[in-house]
Amino acid sequence: MDRIRIAYGTEPQQFGHFYPPEEPVSTPVPVVMVVHGGFWSGKYHLNLGTSFAVDLARHGVAVWNIEYRRLGAGGGWDEMSADVLAALDAIAGPVAERSAVPFDLSKVRVVGHSAGGQLAVWLAGQRQTAVRPEKVVSQAGALDLASAGERGRRIGYIEDLLGVPFDEDPDRYRAASPLHRIPTGVPVVCIHGTEDAQVPAKVSVRYGEAARAAGDPVALHIVEGEDHYAFLNPETECWKISRDALLSGDGEF
Repeated sequence: MDRIRIAYGTEPQQFGHFYPPEEPVSTPVPVVMVVHGGFWSGKYHLNLGTSFAVDLARHGVAVWNIEYRRLGAGGGWDEMSADVLAALDAIAGPVAERSAVPFDLSKVRVVGHSAGGQLAVWLAGQRQTAVRPEKVVSQAGALDLASAGERGRRIGYIEDLLGVPFDEDPDRYRAASPLHRIPTGVPVVCIHGTEDAQVPAKVSVRYGEAARAAGDPVALHIVEGEDHYAFLNPETECWKISRDALLSGDGEF
């Protein structure tokens, strides 16, 4: 499988791996941007998304698997959010320029796992981007960063991400929380396993309910018996549902 490393900024972590479709094509293809997870921590890298990116490319789409500045690797929330925005817009810039395959920029799709799911769905609410996602797929996404703080509960890794306790800057939490950014106008597919001990499936259920109530297009898939890491295993239903959602059109969930 061909892979091209492309920078979308000047910082060491501002790069991604681009995978063209495995089979030759003559018409513009959809592009999928993959955002890896790992508690927003620099201990985890874009290699978490490599296998899924390769699988998607083998199914006929172009794939942009991104790295970004993370906690302990040059970034907090401000840097992270700026990086995923820049990486998305890079699809129409340096990524398209390096691709031998033309892109259909009306069919840009974004997928993220766990913390990457938070970043992916957060992107759906950013209307100032040059590239607008046609669809976002959340794989066990951490889609609610603010409700715990609203109840007076402190969660250390969310405080690490945002840099302050909730009561010092609640607006910062809500601005980063996909649940609190509804409506976005972008179709979102939430996929979650019932056995997820890291991010409970109820997080996706609540997002789906709120999005639907606000008039956003949303689909929810709760997968019996699968856990948080099912999205890293190509034999699971979570993997297959994710892939099918990303290969289908915007009206097909």
